[in-house]
Amino acid sequence: MKLSITALALALSLSSSHAFTPPPTLSSLSSSSTSNNRHETRISMNIPAPTASGGATPEEIQAAANNEPPPSSFFELQRASVRAAQAAINDGKTLLEVEFPPLPAQVLDMDDVSAYDVAKANVNLALDFARSFVSTDEIEGDVAVMLPDESECNIMLEDLKLEPKPYPGVILTSLRKGEEGDTRMFKPENLFIGLMGRGSGGTVKPIEGVGMYVIVVASAQELPDVEELYEQIKTPTTDGGKEPVIVFYNLKLDVLRGDL
Repeated sequence: MKLSITALALALSLSSSHAFTPPPTLSSLSSSSTSNNRHETRISMNIPAPTASGGATPEEIQAAANNEPPPSSFFELQRASVRAAQAAINDGKTLLEVEFPPLPAQVLDMDDVSAYDVAKANVNLALDFARSFVSTDEIEGDVAVMLPDESECNIMLEDLKLEPKPYPGVILTSLRKGEEGDTRMFKPENLFIGLMGRGSGGTVKPIEGVGMYVIVVASAQELPDVEELYEQIKTPTTDGGKEPVIVFYNLKLDVLRGDL
C-alpha cells in the first residue's frame, strides 16, 4: 500500500561551505544588533506573498525563495521551514514533508555522534516547530509531536527531562498506544508488530483536539502506522472545521521509501 505524500520543497540545500551553527540562545537574540534585526526582517519580508486580489504567483514565490542564501543558523532555518509549511497549509495541503540536517555538518561527521543523538536533536527541533503553530490561523487545536511507540516516547521524555505537555498547546506522545491503564515501559507486542510489518494492531488513534501531527524519528516500518492515522483523520469535517495536518519531520523519506 503506497502512502501518498505531498512533498514540501524548502529549497534549503547544504554544502560543505554552508555548515550550520547551533541556534542562538534567548539572551543572544534579545541583544542582537540593529543590523542583525534588519537582516532577519529581510529574510521574512523579501519573498512576495500572494494576496486575495492576485499578488505574487506560486512561481514568483518559488523563484524568490530559490534566490535566498542558505540559512546561517538553526533559528533562521526553523523560521524558513515554518513559513514554508504555513504557505503549503494555506494552499490546502495536509500532508507535508520537512527535511534538513538536525545538527551542524561538522557535528554529524564526528565518530562519537550516535543515531540517538540525532534523534534527540530532531525531537527538540520538532517541538520548536510545533510551538510555531499553536493558536494560529493555519491549525485548529493543539499540535502533537509523535514518536513511533510509547517506549521510545517514555525514554525521550526521561532523557530530555520533559513533561508529556512540554509547552502550552504542544503534546509529546506516540503513534502507537497501549490500552488504558497499561503502564508497562516496554511492550514486546509493539516490536513484534513492527517486525512483521502488519501495521499497528489497532493501537493508532487520532487525539481529540489536535490539529497537527508532527511525525518524528519514524522508520519505514512505521509508515503504515502513519497511513493508518491519515485514513482516520482525512474525512472532511461536517462542522466546517479544518482537516488535521500531518508533517513528516526529518524522516528522510527518499531513503526510507524509493517508490515515493
